[in-house]
Amino acid sequence: MKLLSSAEQAVVNKDFGEIWNTRMARNTIIIVPLIMVLFLPVMYLLMIFFIPANQMNGVDQMMQMLPREAAYFSVKQGMFYIMTNVVCPMFFLMIPLMVSSVSAASSFVGEKERGTIQTLLLTPLSIKSIFKAKVLSCVFLSAVATGISFLVFACVISVGDLLLGMPFFLNWNWLVLVLLLAPGITVFGVIFMVLVSGKSKSYMESIQTSGYIVLPLVLLFVGQFTGLFQLNALILLVIAAVLLVVDFLLWFVSARSFTPEKLLK
Repeated sequence: MKLLSSAEQAVVNKDFGEIWNTRMARNTIIIVPLIMVLFLPVMYLLMIFFIPANQMNGVDQMMQMLPREAAYFSVKQGMFYIMTNVVCPMFFLMIPLMVSSVSAASSFVGEKERGTIQTLLLTPLSIKSIFKAKVLSCVFLSAVATGISFLVFACVISVGDLLLGMPFFLNWNWLVLVLLLAPGITVFGVIFMVLVSGKSKSYMESIQTSGYIVLPLVLLFVGQFTGLFQLNALILLVIAAVLLVVDFLLWFVSARSFTPEKLLK
């Protein structure tokens, strides 16, 4: 059984082209992942190699964040471990969140702004089919960007592990994060933009609204560095499970609210 009909696939292909031709969306899809999984990790790795540990501020506080199984690491190894398992996961999750929300903003709000939504509604496709095709196109695009980003990140971190004589970075935390949490965040980013698309008057306004959904990631990042909590595979699994339930509920709500009247408003 095909997931999408030929007509729905045509909508997906149209959305891919329009998202890619939107400069802000294209730049976000390319630049954000490059910064998060290539530029920042490489710069951090170079800093660890070329700056003496005694000249870095806050090294002692950072080393206290190491778990028991990493207590034997040297200073350089410990700092790289913290970057890989504390800093980079939060950076990595920004990719599916930003790519999905920006893609959805271009697909839904951009459709109204370009004045093409009327033509789309005149096609034989039902409003339910249009909703499904548009959501899946944004989810697929974000999933591809996230998958490629993780491969690039894995290459960079693997080089750092080899140079520092550390074990391979991939652990249960990363598996839960990549296989469950990132997809959940992707769907959430798309559905959130669908819900706000009816109230957004322009593409830029919807992008500004998407800034609110970054706040939970920032709080997770701050909470770990202030020592309030330490994320592990179990906590990430619980967060992913809760997020998937929220995604299901929001999908149901957004599908019901996706009506021609709101699209043409």
